Amino acid sequence: MLARPPPHAPKLFWTAMLTAALVRPSLPGSPTPDQRAAAEARLEALRWPGHGPVCPHCNSRHAYRMVCPRSGGVRFKCARCRKPYSARRGTVLERSNVEVRPWLCAMLLFLEDSGRGLPARIQRTCGVSYKTAWSMARRLNEAPDDPVLNALRRETATPTAVHGDAHGTCRSCAGAAR
Repeated sequence: MLARPPPHAPKLFWTAMLTAALVRPSLPGSPTPDQRAAAEARLEALRWPGHGPVCPHCNSRHAYRMVCPRSGGVRFKCARCRKPYSARRGTVLERSNVEVRPWLCAMLLFLEDSGRGLPARIQRTCGVSYKTAWSMARRLNEAPDDPVLNALRRETATPTAVHGDAHGTCRSCAGAAR
């Protein structure tokens, strides 16, 4: 609770006290607005590679970009059907209160190894509670064909994993290199 200003204090004192209380410096673990914007841009690039946002309601590519000045969240409004949507729509991130940065981190961990201990690794690496990490792991396991997860899968796929034999090299490519 803020202290009450002295009776003779100007209004500027009270305004400065409120501003100091509302605009706190970011904690070491919390992302800065630039990091949030970078994560949102990364999500948009993974969600809609190439041409930009596509309306999930009418498949139109014409949209207005709306940025919330307070939270920095990005939403789109379709120019054709006038319905709002975001990059989270139709993905595992939909209706989640977790920010984008921990979700992208959890997706990379999921693609690395989706076996036992995934919630604990998400908790340690992404800085979320175990309950949240468990919920994120469950969502990732239940949505194998998520568009963002598929885009990350394509990005992280190595050429030897896609185009190789048991030794990690393709015989035709190895012969051409000789």
